[in-house]
Amino acid sequence: MPNSFSRQRRLLVVISLLTTFAESMLVPMYAVFTESVGGSILDAGIAFACFSMATGVFVSLVGTRPCFQNHVKTFLVLGFLGSAACDLSYIFVQNRWQLFGAQVIAGLATGLVEPAWDSLFTDAIEDSSARHWSIWSGGTHLVAGVAALLGGVIVAYFSFKVLFVSMGIIDMFAAFLAVRENPAKAPLA
Repeated sequence: MPNSFSRQRRLLVVISLLTTFAESMLVPMYAVFTESVGGSILDAGIAFACFSMATGVFVSLVGTRPCFQNHVKTFLVLGFLGSAACDLSYIFVQNRWQLFGAQVIAGLATGLVEPAWDSLFTDAIEDSSARHWSIWSGGTHLVAGVAALLGGVIVAYFSFKVLFVSMGIIDMFAAFLAVRENPAKAPLA
């Protein structure tokens, strides 16, 4: 990464790419998973709607609370841990209603992570902001492509359970990095 890409920026991008990788491992197999628990293609759409609407509500609520700015790192870590818990909860999903519930939990986790990560990254990019956002955005798409391929391989040769455990471990590692390295306090230069 370019020299102007500070340690804080790199750490935030790495953490984001880890969680993008974890979640993207499931994306191409989501409809297959939904059908494997007795759901339909319509249920896959409903589940994604549950996730998207929950994310929208929680992002709006979390990011606008007066206490948010004083606890950004806490929201970030709780969101990553919530994502890991949700990834692991898929192991126990046996029907579409449980899947819908898991998607609401995933939406809550994302609703904690997104405003926290956006706040930290925005604060970290004082100059060349378009360049830094482009590095992050391009990275997320590249990582999502690799993750989708790997997720397909894992499900094809192992199982959804192995996939969900892998996703959970990656999200827990992102939470660990956020706690250990403290992206909110890393030096900007």
